[in-house]
Amino acid sequence: MRVLLDCRMADWSGIGRYTTGLVRAIAARGDVEIVQFVAKEGAAPVAGAMCLHANAHPFTPEGGLELGRVARLTACDVTHCLHFPTPLPARHPLVVTIHDLTPLLVPGTMRAFPHGLAYRIWNRRASRVADRIITPSRFTATDVERFFPAAAGKIRVTPEAADDLTAGPVAPMSADLRALAGERYMLSMGNTKPHKDLPTLLRAFEALAPDHPGLSLLLVGADVPGYATSVLGESSVASRVHFTGRVDDATLRRLYADAAVFAFPSRYEGFGLPPLEAMGMGTPVVCADATSLPEVVGDAALLAPVGDAKALACGLASVLDHEAVAARLVAAGRSRAAAFSWENTARETLAVYQEVLAS
Repeated sequence: MRVLLDCRMADWSGIGRYTTGLVRAIAARGDVEIVQFVAKEGAAPVAGAMCLHANAHPFTPEGGLELGRVARLTACDVTHCLHFPTPLPARHPLVVTIHDLTPLLVPGTMRAFPHGLAYRIWNRRASRVADRIITPSRFTATDVERFFPAAAGKIRVTPEAADDLTAGPVAPMSADLRALAGERYMLSMGNTKPHKDLPTLLRAFEALAPDHPGLSLLLVGADVPGYATSVLGESSVASRVHFTGRVDDATLRRLYADAAVFAFPSRYEGFGLPPLEAMGMGTPVVCADATSLPEVVGDAALLAPVGDAKALACGLASVLDHEAVAARLVAAGRSRAAAFSWENTARETLAVYQEVLAS
């Protein structure tokens, strides 16, 4: 089987983790010939597979036409778009992965999305022209079918995984990061988009901080000067909140491994890789009881109602103050994370390709 994989977004957060994890796992099988279509200045393609470079942005009509030309010229058995942009015209057999519908379903998120109209157009088109649609969770499958009726009967759920991150080397923490982290820290992701709900996390941290004077909050992601102060005002705990900036995977492993707890208050996730990564690294997790997250973490994390800073603070305190609770979550989390693998994702994805070809 020869498959064209649209990898133009391999260096994007979230989508990039899915792209590299899936492509590596398919390539490792050795029974599929892969053609990668990658961004000219993007992440490095997976070694050992044919690679073609894109020029246009994937969300533009030019990007769709470019993908259509590549699909025609490579004459692959299956084209798999690893995000919602599809070839113009559609080339069949065609499989599309739709990860979530955050900009369409979370108030305020579309305004923060730089290609809002394109997002809606491409997802609607994908639901119509794809032979099969892959989603990473049953929750997202339900959302896609509800919002785009043309997707009915086409959706197949193939969960994502964290083993490509958790199995890698752990780097020593740099002196700068160690200074930010202090003697004890809790960890989260520093994406300030509305659905990530960092304000709830900051208010939970404010409630915890007086009883945990040595605790800091590290947010993995680009530095946002003054963000904590904008949420917490002149609270003294704002000075204990730090953005790490972008970090490489080896450093991210260290940050997970050394954290006292991982907090993830997100209101909407199509899958939610960060909690799974944290569990795989042996870090206890407290996350929102929202969308796909319970489906991913099972009973291996503590759940708090969406937007409830008090409940989130209580969950975090249970982990920070009780070694037995933390130990239970660490053991359960490792077991839960081990149930997901990119090898399984690749196998289930190839089954979708075979289904399309057979039909």
